[in-house]
Amino acid sequence: MQKSYAIFALSALWLSCQSVALAHPKPTDTVETPDTSTTQRVSQQQPSSHDHAHDETHQHDEKHDHTHDHDHGHDHNDDFTQLGTHVHGAATLTMVLEGNELQLALQSAAYNIVGFEHAPKSSEQKQEIALALDNLAQGNWFSLSAEANCEIQTSDANTDLTEPGYAGHGDFYANISLLCQRPALLQQLELSLFSLTPALEKVDVQWVLNGQQGAASATLSSGPLRF
Repeated sequence: MQKSYAIFALSALWLSCQSVALAHPKPTDTVETPDTSTTQRVSQQQPSSHDHAHDETHQHDEKHDHTHDHDHGHDHNDDFTQLGTHVHGAATLTMVLEGNELQLALQSAAYNIVGFEHAPKSSEQKQEIALALDNLAQGNWFSLSAEANCEIQTSDANTDLTEPGYAGHGDFYANISLLCQRPALLQQLELSLFSLTPALEKVDVQWVLNGQQGAASATLSSGPLRF
């Protein structure tokens, strides 16, 4: 599927975090053995009317909470996708380096890219979407450390706006695969995406590079990100 790079990038990031956790296990907590006789006495006691009423109240509260969640489950601000949250003015970028192969996965609300989030209604809007997809796929919206000598091998871009049955609040996606001759020198990322998409204000970047992982936010005025 076209979004496979994005899923792969997140999986790699998750596995990296898991490996760090396994390398530093927490000491096993000492568990005290409960008094068996006390436990038996408690288990033989019949529940009181107070406990029964408390249980009914607790069950009622759980039903109320479920209804509350259902009422707000489709709030636009709570819509999560593969890479992050659908937010106007913000995008997410994941970078994962394995050996000398670098994978980039970008996700942005469609509004940030083309200024609307409905399915195209005119030939002009179709052209805007096609141009945006072309720019994203070309990878001319970012640059890496020149010393790392990274070259694009494969790339693709897609959007929810052109999917059958699309109903609104869609995103744009870009997946870029690069080959870096000197991956150890990959220490900087500069984003020119802000000049291509004026509605974009921030890009949240997560990376796993050269055995290190980190995260930072890039803006038009923040300058290059350093790893």
